[in-house]
Amino acid sequence: MAARRLLLWMQLGLLASAAVPLRAGTLAAETPRPMQAALADEVRARRELVVAAFQWLDATLARDFAAQSKFYPERMPVFYLWRDVPKSAVMDEKRRVFEQAATIDIRMEPPQLLVDAGAHTGRMYFRKTYVIRGAKLNRVGEVLQELRWAKETDGWKIVSERDLRVIRQARQQ
Repeated sequence: MAARRLLLWMQLGLLASAAVPLRAGTLAAETPRPMQAALADEVRARRELVVAAFQWLDATLARDFAAQSKFYPERMPVFYLWRDVPKSAVMDEKRRVFEQAATIDIRMEPPQLLVDAGAHTGRMYFRKTYVIRGAKLNRVGEVLQELRWAKETDGWKIVSERDLRVIRQARQQ
């Protein structure tokens, strides 16, 4: 599932376009080596972030809390309206919501990515639509979501997860 979406994004040019300067003969020849290395790091980071986002979404949809928890550091500076949150609280909240749900349908549009010059942090923005329904739960909506990522020794971690803007009002029961 994630591989098909990744291939689709590559076909749409969301990943390949970042690599163009490295493949263009004259531009690559004119670009100083340190800049070429920085561009290569940024391209690699972009690809890793898109793959990580798909894996995170797939783990969420599968209710695979162990896989999902790998995307979070031990403390998150921002988790929606909470600040300085331990990973255990983030995962408890996700379990509380998803274990009540009979239906989970979360979709994200291709993200916009901003990667820092050192390719150690990145910001990802995307439209997310969601339907989470259960006996006592009815959340339906669309938001502009932001994920901030940091590269750690064991991979990319989400250090901030929040909605920037409500596009379509969510309903809760």
